[in-house]
Amino acid sequence: MLDPVTAFEALLLVLVFLGLLIPLLDKGGKGEKKSSLAGPLAVVILLISLALALVMAFELSRLPEPIYAFEDTMRFDSYSAYLGALVAFGTLLVALASLPEVSPWPTAPSYFSLLLLTLAGVLSMLYVSDSAVLLSAWTIVAVASYVVVGLKKDASSLEGAAKYGLMGAASSSLLVFGLAVLVGLTGTSFLPIEFGLPGADMSLLLLCVLLLIAAFGFKLGVFPFHGWLPDVYGGVHPILVSYIAGVVKMAAIAGLLRMVLPLAPTVSHRWLLTLGLFAVLTMTFGNMVALLQRNVQRMMAYSSIAHAGYLLVGFAAAADPLARQVGLQGVALHLTTYVLAKVGIFVALAYLLRKGVGLTLSDLRGMGRRMPVLGIAFSTLLLSLMGMPPLIGFWSKFTYLFYSVVDTAPWLALIGVLNSGISVGYYAQVIRYLYFAGEAPEEAPREELRDPEVCVVALTALLTLVLGLGLAQPLAEFTGP
Repeated sequence: MLDPVTAFEALLLVLVFLGLLIPLLDKGGKGEKKSSLAGPLAVVILLISLALALVMAFELSRLPEPIYAFEDTMRFDSYSAYLGALVAFGTLLVALASLPEVSPWPTAPSYFSLLLLTLAGVLSMLYVSDSAVLLSAWTIVAVASYVVVGLKKDASSLEGAAKYGLMGAASSSLLVFGLAVLVGLTGTSFLPIEFGLPGADMSLLLLCVLLLIAAFGFKLGVFPFHGWLPDVYGGVHPILVSYIAGVVKMAAIAGLLRMVLPLAPTVSHRWLLTLGLFAVLTMTFGNMVALLQRNVQRMMAYSSIAHAGYLLVGFAAAADPLARQVGLQGVALHLTTYVLAKVGIFVALAYLLRKGVGLTLSDLRGMGRRMPVLGIAFSTLLLSLMGMPPLIGFWSKFTYLFYSVVDTAPWLALIGVLNSGISVGYYAQVIRYLYFAGEAPEEAPREELRDPEVCVVALTALLTLVLGLGLAQPLAEFTGP
């Protein structure tokens, strides 16, 4: 068995080297012929990458202490390794679902190449312990994700890429400012992972925390830094959004884990108030605006904002040493819920679009009966996001995230539960139109079970159910930081 550091080296080598070679398939030949090998090759590379990520996760789970490598610029621990395996799996699902939709595009080799390069950047951010390396990985993820959004080259994709790029530039600027303050406080480029900053100037420390929350909040969709997200998630082709929403978002989580979370003990009670306020505003805004949407893709965009608020609840719990572990376990478990659900839902929307079905609520009327496998899987994922037992979303949201702040901030737990109730209003609306709002038109298409999109959506729903029926607690214990 490979040791974790060797496995990580092999993982980056596979993703970066082979990822850069894929666009060479674009040389010579005609459009569809050129693109035909890029997708299957990317899937094979991602299968190898997932295997390496799983090796790292299991090997690191057996070690009592984290491992530092590459002159202490990288820190390997079981928590980050689990998230790394999760993003590798999410990328694999997106690549599989993209085969029938993206392969005919002239930009297909570039698309599959960027999936691999972005994954390499996200994985590097999950393990980084040096601010300079983190900034480099962040740049790779940011630039690659901007290009992915615009690869369809239609009006909505180009508009979304422009807005995403502009907001991303603001995010990166804030990140550089936050890094400058942090390096000034610590006197080193190494991130303060295990220790706080006793004796640090509190005003400067709060400024640093706010700058970093704003920087990563742009990518995560935290209110009030969410302005770009509804237009990108709600207007760009759903197959592209499945990757940006389900996988690339992990880069922001990695930034919060590596740069912001270590400052929680020093910031003390101000940490809970600051993160709690962002969580309340984010989840409330996302859920309330989602209630008003008639376009399901745009509704899911605002749902993504709401779930960013739920994740911040787990981070808010980190100020209390007793609640810290439960809160971070909740973050890992809810990220599992989120990646499965968002990849599955946006892939389902992309499949409906490919079959000629619109994405408004009225367009989905009766489609749950017309496409039974897709309809059941779609509904299962919506119920998980809603927090319906026994699905994994119930355990991650109520048993871990909200429970983690019951003692330290009962008001935050109560607002989280109320927001979960609000979300039922729009998730249930989608299910109602799928099954109970009338029959689908006679000319409406039917699903084909051999289509990769249907298989991917069904797999995400099955995992959502299986994990909720008995594996949620062992999974949370495995991710215990």
